[in-house]
Amino acid sequence: MAYQASFSEEDLNCPVCYELFTNPVVLECSHSFCQTCIDKCWNGQFRRTCPVCRALCLSERPPVSLVLRNIVESFRARQQSSVEETEECREERQGRESTQTPEERCSAHGKRFFFFCEDDQEALCTVCQRSRRHKDHQIIPLEEAAQELKGKVRLSLRPLKEDLMTFEKQKADCLRTTQFIKKQTRLTMDLVKKDFEQLHHFLRLEEAARISMLEDEAEMKNEIMQEKLEDLSNKIMSLSDTIQNKESDLEKDDIQFLQVYKSYTDSVPYSLQDSNVLEPDSLIDVAKHVGNLKFKVWEKMLGQVQYSPIIMEPNSAAKWLKLSEDLTSVHYGDLQSDIPDNPERFDLCVCVLGNETLGTGVHCWEVEVGNKTKWDLGVVMESVSRQGILNVNSESGFWALALREGGQYSASTKPWTRLCVKRKPHRIRVCLNNNDKEISFYDPLDMTHIYTFSHLPTKKFIPFFSPCVSDKGSNTEPLRILAVKVAITPELAD
Repeated sequence: MAYQASFSEEDLNCPVCYELFTNPVVLECSHSFCQTCIDKCWNGQFRRTCPVCRALCLSERPPVSLVLRNIVESFRARQQSSVEETEECREERQGRESTQTPEERCSAHGKRFFFFCEDDQEALCTVCQRSRRHKDHQIIPLEEAAQELKGKVRLSLRPLKEDLMTFEKQKADCLRTTQFIKKQTRLTMDLVKKDFEQLHHFLRLEEAARISMLEDEAEMKNEIMQEKLEDLSNKIMSLSDTIQNKESDLEKDDIQFLQVYKSYTDSVPYSLQDSNVLEPDSLIDVAKHVGNLKFKVWEKMLGQVQYSPIIMEPNSAAKWLKLSEDLTSVHYGDLQSDIPDNPERFDLCVCVLGNETLGTGVHCWEVEVGNKTKWDLGVVMESVSRQGILNVNSESGFWALALREGGQYSASTKPWTRLCVKRKPHRIRVCLNNNDKEISFYDPLDMTHIYTFSHLPTKKFIPFFSPCVSDKGSNTEPLRILAVKVAITPELAD
């Protein structure tokens, strides 16, 4: 086939043995290898990866590349059928050599180069070859030297090309990570804005309610004062008329005055004792409206928000796991291929860690497991491995309670300890006591003790959660960290 001529021997060499392919197979990542070479590379390896790009290979038996095998066989056939160049070709080549530029000829003798000194690593003409300078040196034909050195250069190019491929892959990973960081930033910013908008909405409603209370009080007390003003106005008018009438009577003669005096009475239609302008609580209760206002609003706000003692670290979650917006629940889902392979992330084990390292003291949290058929809960050491298939046991840095098919509960000792749990708990309380170096698991319904790991190493721990995989539609419920109530106890400041 004509297109085969575009392949060089280097293109048809196996990147493991550096020889022409023998029975070539192709991996999912499109790299090809000899069947025997890939078998040797994978011998004893549980995690099969490409020797070139380290991509995970799911196929246990990669398919044979028939096209590549045919190309290699044709290339070998051409190599075997090649013959020594003819005299005509030799003369033609010599004719070309006669046109060599001065730079391609010996500067000392002006003759063409035919030999190469391996000791001095320089090309020689026939005169140089016979000189004393090169006596007892290893001298070979120029073409042979060129082919040999070109072969060495080709060999030196292979690791460089492999390094180039590695750098290109790392660059691609960096570009993907940059895009993911932009996505993370956008989503996180939306969540922050959403939470603050909820707080702003609460504060706006609270402000409106308190302003309304103040306005209602002001309206009520203004109405009282208006009623008192009307009453006083009536009294003033009546008293003014009485005074005016009596002053008019005083201007009358004695007989007339005595006649009208009989109509005077000592009583008055009002009492000064009842005419106090300001009654108790007449003014606005300023202290009620502004006293400790921020604290009261904050205290009320606590009833609107939730506090979780532990939240999950999304950058540690395996790519199959989906976390809730508030980072308190996790469930198994589809593979999210755009998530980068950062060092903190579990690559194969479907689990996620808490966002904080727990040091000295006592730490407790509750997890809702519902009706799930499989899950793992507990703590791990900070240094626990996150790559490959993990052995979840205490010797590997996992102290966990686990549920598996058939309702079997186990503690992650080595080997696992099977537990007898009479009633299936829908919640699990985890209590880590770093002071006593132990971690215990309880059913919080009645605080039934399930299991305790004792003699923990004196190290820091991180909460650990695994919802396990979903089996044909079952075990799809999430694991959910439950919120706790927050109590406020005012204390005198120092």
